[in-house]
Amino acid sequence: MKRLFAFGMLLAAPAIGQMGSPGGGETQAIALDPSNPQVIYVGAAKGLCKTTKGGLDNWPSVGLEPLGPNSVVVNPKNPQIVYAGTYSSGVWNTPDGGGAWKAVNKGISYPDVRALAIDPVQPDTVYAATDGGGVFKTTDGGQSWTESNVGLIDKTIRALVIDPKRPQTLYAGTWHGVYKTTDGAQSWFPFPDGPLYDVDVKALALDPTNSQVIYAGTDPRGVFRSDDGGKTWTKSREPLTERIETLAVDPKTPSDVYAGTLAGVFRSTDRGMSWKPAGLHWSNHTWTLVFDDRTDPPTLYYGGEGGVLKTQDGGYWWEVTGPKRK
Repeated sequence: MKRLFAFGMLLAAPAIGQMGSPGGGETQAIALDPSNPQVIYVGAAKGLCKTTKGGLDNWPSVGLEPLGPNSVVVNPKNPQIVYAGTYSSGVWNTPDGGGAWKAVNKGISYPDVRALAIDPVQPDTVYAATDGGGVFKTTDGGQSWTESNVGLIDKTIRALVIDPKRPQTLYAGTWHGVYKTTDGAQSWFPFPDGPLYDVDVKALALDPTNSQVIYAGTDPRGVFRSDDGGKTWTKSREPLTERIETLAVDPKTPSDVYAGTLAGVFRSTDRGMSWKPAGLHWSNHTWTLVFDDRTDPPTLYYGGEGGVLKTQDGGYWWEVTGPKRK
């Protein structure tokens, strides 16, 4: 039986090791198949796991077991093509939904990949953010990569997001603030006069209804919001003091924003100005939050030390979607 958890209050209090998750281990990445909501990919301690039943099966590993994938993207036009980033072995991809994998690292000189972003219009174009090497770009589906760091002084990339309406525009979160490109990573520029200059930005999210609205999660200065594509930033009135690892914006109610931290999940209902706990405070580390807008209301997936969970009511109830550790 699946367990439910309410606003951080554990109704039945299992240890973390008993929580539901693929392989029973920590979950660092979640990616949804755009053509089939029952298919979900998860980067976990067991490797890259895949459910074809919306989490009701055993989340079998489909490869990359020793590598611990930390970032996953799915080709929106051919969902059988999946890319996975790893901490020590660069980028891997599969042409058949996980049946076979190969390393696709020609041109990537830094194997520690922290984030991936895929062009929704031309999905053979993929960006890889690395720890120490900046950003690498492929336009041929991973056959070759080029370093794309002009103007990017800080090459330790924490987060990377692409504007779905303007795919030539991307934002990178670094140790020293946010960088932006408007020409497909041919050149980057920072925002040197704003409050995020020289701040460690670990998480980025765009408003799905207005991509000029950007949220940046920092360590340790809380969440900032820009309403003009990064030119100016506003800080939360009630800043979160926890390190923020991930951010997600509700696609149907964009005033609702979620932050994953070292102390569970927090929710804002006023566009990031104030925050309240949204459950899972027993989890020591939230790695990723991903929305699926094909359900009504949208489903928010959590990945972290608690495995894989989901909520459809703003975090009041969380449901385990993976199997228990044996």
